[in-house]
Amino acid sequence: MIQAKKAGKLPQITVYNRIDGPGSSLDLRLFQQSFWQLGQEAKYQPRTVGITISVGTDIVVEPLKPGKIGVESIDFGFCYIFDKGKVPSIKENWLLRVMEVFNLDGVKFTIRNIYPELKSAGLGGSAAVTTGCALLANRLTHSKFSASQIIGMASMLEQDLGVSLTGTQEQSNAVFGGVVDYAWYPWGMPGKDNFYGTSIRQKLLEPKDYPELRQRIDLYFALQRLSADVNSKWYEELGKIAGFQLHKQKCELAYQFREAIRTKNWTAMARPIVEYRKIRTKLCPEYMSEQAWEIERMCSRNNAVSFPLGGGGGTIMVFSPKPKNLEKMRPALSDRFRYIDYKILSRGHRFKNI
Repeated sequence: MIQAKKAGKLPQITVYNRIDGPGSSLDLRLFQQSFWQLGQEAKYQPRTVGITISVGTDIVVEPLKPGKIGVESIDFGFCYIFDKGKVPSIKENWLLRVMEVFNLDGVKFTIRNIYPELKSAGLGGSAAVTTGCALLANRLTHSKFSASQIIGMASMLEQDLGVSLTGTQEQSNAVFGGVVDYAWYPWGMPGKDNFYGTSIRQKLLEPKDYPELRQRIDLYFALQRLSADVNSKWYEELGKIAGFQLHKQKCELAYQFREAIRTKNWTAMARPIVEYRKIRTKLCPEYMSEQAWEIERMCSRNNAVSFPLGGGGGTIMVFSPKPKNLEKMRPALSDRFRYIDYKILSRGHRFKNI
């Protein structure tokens, strides 16, 4: 590793974030378990569409003294270094706990966002970083953890150590990438040797078709906002009969969203976005921030619809079947909020020097 540093060829991974939309939060562990049933019709199965975007994080491996491991975030301003094998299982150490799984020694992971200003943006950043650390450690140690094992490991460590309520969509996006429909299998697929983190995946668009979707979706970063409180409220409502029934309706809306993208029926994409947002807002009014309502009011005047990504994070998706409507709104919205210029990508991560 020291020689690699001298040569300027340190191993690294770039891991990318996602756009979700209808199906968001159905990947959370309890939602998967609540709505999956053996033999059910596809349209009622918990699922999420992932759209990989060119917003993400670089993770670089640097040498440390033997017997030490560390993690440093340039953007969040923390650096933790511990003796190997002596990392307490607490929230702040969740990435170090990933490294400990792989028995790493004498290395530090240095993390830097591609867009440093996008924090708590609802784009699945912390989950992507966790998955990126697991993928990188897996490669460094020549381990043979499967894709679903990496996804399940990253999700469980992040949630169980109290970092956030997370599921498997951001993790799956970081592993696979592209424009993909993920149908979730919380217990693994019957008859197969797998478990949590497993999905059946269908590619919805080929890369040549990405520009058609991109020109119909704009992203605006409106505020830095944690989504854990909103997800906690949705969890609470899942425990009530009325809330359970509302949540359950989201499965079919997620299927409609998936089919609209797969068939490139852009007009049909709007309805599931609107109805899904309405259900989420009814279950937890705080899902829609003041900034989200401001953007939605402008959308309603311009044949467009909006959707706060993730659990009501800081980034708002603005969709219109007619790209000219987005172009018309862009100057006014860009004046108020941070317009995110992005590309849709076919890969969820890229290794370098490894």
